[in-house]
Amino acid sequence: MGLALAGLACRSPLNDLQIRQERPALSLNVGIEDHSRKLARLQQPLGQVDSPASRRAALEGHRQAFETGLRAEAAARGLQLDPAADLHLDLTITSLGEVRAKYIAWGILSGVAWGAGVGLLAHDARLAVGLGVYELLEESAFWIGGSMLMGRWSSPAVVEARLTRKGSDKPLWEETYYVLWARKELAALPADEQNRRERQLQASLRKAMGKLFKDLETIPGFPPSGLK
Repeated sequence: MGLALAGLACRSPLNDLQIRQERPALSLNVGIEDHSRKLARLQQPLGQVDSPASRRAALEGHRQAFETGLRAEAAARGLQLDPAADLHLDLTITSLGEVRAKYIAWGILSGVAWGAGVGLLAHDARLAVGLGVYELLEESAFWIGGSMLMGRWSSPAVVEARLTRKGSDKPLWEETYYVLWARKELAALPADEQNRRERQLQASLRKAMGKLFKDLETIPGFPPSGLK
């Protein structure tokens, strides 16, 4: 009984999606949020000036490559991508190559709030200030230092997916995919390409794409991998 309840609790809403045609078709939109702080986290600079414009261009290149890969996978499966389709899939790359500043700020502030809250619960203003300052220093070192290491030694990517029905803003399904490193996808590339930053990030986005299609396969009638 417990296993049955657990299975129901984990069941994706895509399993029960009602399709209005024999095989699902999707309209697709792929976006990317401009969050970058350093060009070297997005690609090999190769003498380029690190500027907002060059970072935007690098992000757009990653977005286009991700969309091209999505469309190629859809074509390989026989999945129809139609702008007029009833189902709309909206994908947004919200983080790529580095930890976003807002996540660092949230991490630091949550620690400070915890320390100050403990002091306030103890009705001790000096303890609240002391713990708040301690948490500020500790969390700043952890989040700032950790984000620098993560950006340098991993290839983080975050992709948010949202499926809606045409004419409605209410999502039928939402998911967020987190990738730190795509070892398998990167190993498929030539050895001399594996150290290039843009290839590492493209591999992470391919891994996120694989997770996305695995989830979409739970839609009734959705074409599985390998279908030509």
